[in-house]
Amino acid sequence: MATSESETRYPETTGFIYRECARRLKERKLSLKITDAEIAMGGYDRKVVSRILNGKKTRNNPYLIPPAYVRPLMEKLELASEVELFWGDINDEDFIEMLFCSLVTEILDESDWNEHYLDEPYWSKSEARIDVIQKVLRDSVAYAQVYPTLSSSFEYESSEGVYYPISPYANLSRVEQVTPAERKQIRQAAILRLFKNTRPVEMFRAFFRKTNDRGENRGFSRLYKRLDDFVDKSLMPFMQKNNPVEDSLGIRVFGIVSADMARYVEMGLVNAQRTAAGFESSTNPEHDEILESLMVSGRDYIGQIEGLQVKLDALHQNEKFGR
Repeated sequence: MATSESETRYPETTGFIYRECARRLKERKLSLKITDAEIAMGGYDRKVVSRILNGKKTRNNPYLIPPAYVRPLMEKLELASEVELFWGDINDEDFIEMLFCSLVTEILDESDWNEHYLDEPYWSKSEARIDVIQKVLRDSVAYAQVYPTLSSSFEYESSEGVYYPISPYANLSRVEQVTPAERKQIRQAAILRLFKNTRPVEMFRAFFRKTNDRGENRGFSRLYKRLDDFVDKSLMPFMQKNNPVEDSLGIRVFGIVSADMARYVEMGLVNAQRTAAGFESSTNPEHDEILESLMVSGRDYIGQIEGLQVKLDALHQNEKFGR
């Protein structure tokens, strides 16, 4: 490998974890009205304490909290356990929600990493993870509309080096194609929807509790590796368990969009071939009218299905979780 794994695996998620830990500890210090110097009393370095509370890692301390500073931080900040020191209140579902969304997003974005940083076995594992998660997210109607295929030569059209997903409905509504930024927003909403519909909080709590599972201070040591183990042993089985069923509204929409996209692309190819052969690009007007009617009805139907899914999600969350 050209660079260390710690520099390539889960940089966004580990950064989020470090920032949240530092924020919690600093808020705790302020609420107790104590100083960095008071925390450092007993032979510790006030500058190290300051760096910890401000979330500043160093080359000699890449995991934020050195083992020697666990005890003074716990005692001076009146924290009950190492788990609380590193992870805060493990019943804080807002933190777990943000961690879940960050981790899933980063797994999906691994395909954007420079392949030369990753060995081949890890790269293959990454692609398999992405495939599974994309299929799970396809349960979302909104996601199914803009992610119609996992990999297809017809999925994108290029314009000045920028890639836009082809939408079979764009020409009908006379709107711009879905931009990459909008596509990512829809993906984030699908990830958040998955969390709210399943609330996988206990598997994260179990991960937090493993901070000291071998009777020694581990803290954030090799956090990237522990996150990778968590993804393999907990997150991916969770995803497999939540693979959409056949009557999923998102799967229904996925089928409609995929079929209409195939027709849309086929029409474009036929026109391109006719133009190349010196003929007018227009196909049979009657055929075009039927195709447009199919796509209009599909678009309108999907709009109704999307509204129904929002209502069903609210009912599900209330019935299962009381919210």
